[in-house]
Amino acid sequence: MLSTLFIIPTLLVLSSGTPDSWVPPGDLPVNFTVTFSAPETVYNVCNRNFTQSARNFSVDTTGVVVTPGETANAPTMTIAGASSDDMFSILMIDSDGKGDVGLPIFPILHMLITNITNADPSTGAVIDPYGGPMPPPCIAARTYHYLLFKQTSALSLTVADLPTYTPNCSFSGLEGQCNFEVANFMSTNNLTTVGYVTMVAGVDGYSRWSYVNNPALGRNEASACQGLDGYDPCPTAPPSSSGKNVMVSMSAVMASALCLILSFTFVLN
Repeated sequence: MLSTLFIIPTLLVLSSGTPDSWVPPGDLPVNFTVTFSAPETVYNVCNRNFTQSARNFSVDTTGVVVTPGETANAPTMTIAGASSDDMFSILMIDSDGKGDVGLPIFPILHMLITNITNADPSTGAVIDPYGGPMPPPCIAARTYHYLLFKQTSALSLTVADLPTYTPNCSFSGLEGQCNFEVANFMSTNNLTTVGYVTMVAGVDGYSRWSYVNNPALGRNEASACQGLDGYDPCPTAPPSSSGKNVMVSMSAVMASALCLILSFTFVLN
């Protein structure tokens, strides 16, 4: 009985696997840096002022902590240590979406640039322009991944091709962006990851201001200001997931784990 109880949690962990399998392991051959320059700005929202200090900084490793306001404007990107004959693509994604918007294995597209030559990102074709972090209130900080790919040849991709990689995207306004199939995109276009950096951003005054002032983001002031004094507090427990993809994934994991558990129990008995 003790052996069976030990197997159950172990199998559940093993069955879940690593959803973000597109994250490259170990050191990569090209030095890739993303640099931001943010001015001092004051955002008046939620009946108070949020002051964002001026800051110039670079993201050249993983897990760099930033704010949405500091990273609102498109960055300058540099590629070092590559041959001038190489051709590159840059992909930016958010792996922390939920349900119909995104999952770790199918993240949200925030930027795509292809056919970069002479190791100069400004020469590339902008398929999807930069969209900075915009985490909603009352959630944990999100991780934003920049992947630098080496191409084997020029790509003929256009914005019209993006829905090909988001067949499970049903969120209105995010067609071609939500539930982006990174692994499929890489294999279809013969891409190899040669550079990788990440930044982590939580909600700030700029993101709240953006939600209040941009109707396309689908929030009113009460929702955008949630968690602040004078507004509804954040939930103390995470809401139950209603995302179809989440439920299907969890059901598959549980079913696989149960089958393996029964098999091991039979052998042990």
